[in-house]
Amino acid sequence: MTDRIFEFVEKRLPKNNRIERIWKIAQVDFKRRYYNDVLGLLWALANPLSQIGLYYFIFTRIFKKEQENYVLYIFCGIILWLAFAEASRKGSLILKEKQYLMENIQFNWVDLYISHMLSITYGMVFNFFAYAIISLLYKNTYGEYFYLFPIVLLTWFIFGLAISIILSLLRPLFEDSFHIWNILLNIGFWSSGIFYSGTYFFEDYTWFSYINPFIGIILNARACLLENNELYPFWLIYNFLFAGIFLVVAIYIFKKNIKKVTEKI
Repeated sequence: MTDRIFEFVEKRLPKNNRIERIWKIAQVDFKRRYYNDVLGLLWALANPLSQIGLYYFIFTRIFKKEQENYVLYIFCGIILWLAFAEASRKGSLILKEKQYLMENIQFNWVDLYISHMLSITYGMVFNFFAYAIISLLYKNTYGEYFYLFPIVLLTWFIFGLAISIILSLLRPLFEDSFHIWNILLNIGFWSSGIFYSGTYFFEDYTWFSYINPFIGIILNARACLLENNELYPFWLIYNFLFAGIFLVVAIYIFKKNIKKVTEKI
């Protein structure tokens, strides 16, 4: 099934060598992650589903959390967060793992990061299929702002792309950056509104909402994918601009430091 989907997309790609190269690298990366395992692609679903089941039990049975469609409520956040965490961790190794491509094949270096994010996005799409199935079981309808979800997803993609570029530069120079990033990921996991409404930060800790785009991303993802959830237009626009500016800065830093970094690899 997966191969058929890849073939379907590939046939509809524009006849452009660069686009085809990006897609091929993304395809190889995705297959390498899952095809050698016995359960294959099911592992892309197993991790988020197991975590969602665990947190659902803890918050609804132990802490008595009362929230309509709470499974779907946390599902929206966990899908996006786990994909981002995977993208950033694996992204930090791009320069080391793909150095042979940069040395032997002439192409734009940013294509490596784009293909990396595409491979992560492809895995995340299967999780959204699982979300759609659970939505049907819960007889839930999507939010009235469903048509804006591509903007939320694009913001997630751009931000993950920028983070991957920065971390891939830091890791060869400072290996401990990987451990520091894991700590930051853990903080972000519990402070981005995955298990509760991120509007908590709007009143007393507004500054945190400005430096953590996932608060707005998750809130607006719920507005698009889950009924009776409010859209936050300001944060939709702000997060998109934040991710875009951060990407421009990341590209500038990359160009300034890539020679020094490759010497350390």
